[in-house]
Amino acid sequence: MDAKIQERDRRLALFNNLMEAENLDGLIFTSTAQQTCQIAVKYATNYPLTTRRGFACMARGRMPRLFLPTVGQQFHARALSWLPSEDIVSGDLMTGVLGFIRSLPGDRLRIGLYEPDQIPVSIYRELTGSGAEFVDITAHLTQLRAPKSAYELELLEAASSIAVGSFQWILRHLRPGVTEQELIGGAEGFLRARGAEDTLVLTRSEKPHTFIARPKNVPVKPDGVFVYSCEVAGPGGYWSQLVRPVFMARSCQEEAYQVLQVIREALAAGEALLRPGNRICDVDGAIAGVVKLRGCHAGVWSGHGMGADLGDGIDIGAPNKMELVPNMVLTLHPSVVGESDGLLYGNTYVITETGSRNLTPGYADSCYLEDLLKELDTKG
Repeated sequence: MDAKIQERDRRLALFNNLMEAENLDGLIFTSTAQQTCQIAVKYATNYPLTTRRGFACMARGRMPRLFLPTVGQQFHARALSWLPSEDIVSGDLMTGVLGFIRSLPGDRLRIGLYEPDQIPVSIYRELTGSGAEFVDITAHLTQLRAPKSAYELELLEAASSIAVGSFQWILRHLRPGVTEQELIGGAEGFLRARGAEDTLVLTRSEKPHTFIARPKNVPVKPDGVFVYSCEVAGPGGYWSQLVRPVFMARSCQEEAYQVLQVIREALAAGEALLRPGNRICDVDGAIAGVVKLRGCHAGVWSGHGMGADLGDGIDIGAPNKMELVPNMVLTLHPSVVGESDGLLYGNTYVITETGSRNLTPGYADSCYLEDLLKELDTKG
């Protein structure tokens, strides 16, 4: 059987088990094409929305139906989705969704709804006006899909590989005077040429170096720091991230360099807790503890999940009590600020049975451009 169809059937079994456990008659997923808001429809159908909103609806024991707003999206979805063509339709979205609800057997319907707090009020009113009872399945499904299958891990490896490759491209072209826009534009071209389906590539070459943003027409200074953050959905649409600061000269930007040492120590403390049985809040606490001890300040959260969407619905912060399990994938990128400057550094990891494995290794021993170029030369 084709690996993609095997993955589809694995997810359908997961959905059916969820419906059985929660006594649900059906599931409704809706999402938009916006990054971090794509996962619901994409996870159920393997179709990444290109614009607007879509719905995926599944009755217990049946194949999901995909409702899209345009004929163009229907055309592309029939080529990309793993659903049968007859289950992919276009037209008025709410007509299709309400028709799905009416098709379910029984009078007292219970329907699982993913991320109901993200649904516009007008749509939510139409759903609740159907008379069905809606159950928030967000936490359940986030937990169920956290451990990645072999199919998913292969796609995550591919995304991680081209993220590292894009940093190598940056090193080959990084020099004083070249602008952020030129560097990030070239890196995005590198990623797209290698099958990237989506990207969020951010940077910072000015103080404070913590707060990465979209590239500007700002030249890199000979005594400056260039921060490169590559979040990329590789071939097949799974996301990974690599963050690397590059110091253009030795003994430059002393405060940023000292913050980097704090980040390395904090990251090591977080990595030590990346093993099954610990909780996400434990990892965040270890990172935050080092940052506070060293007299610095950390951002709101220390990273996030990775998977079929950017962030995968998982924030690495103190409120998150989710337990780590094998094959969960997380990005750690402590955002740390000193008195007047800060920095960002990070990798993506897969949790193993005994610890974790870094999916974006390399170029980690030194942050100086001179040393990084030597390492690049040894790798060809």
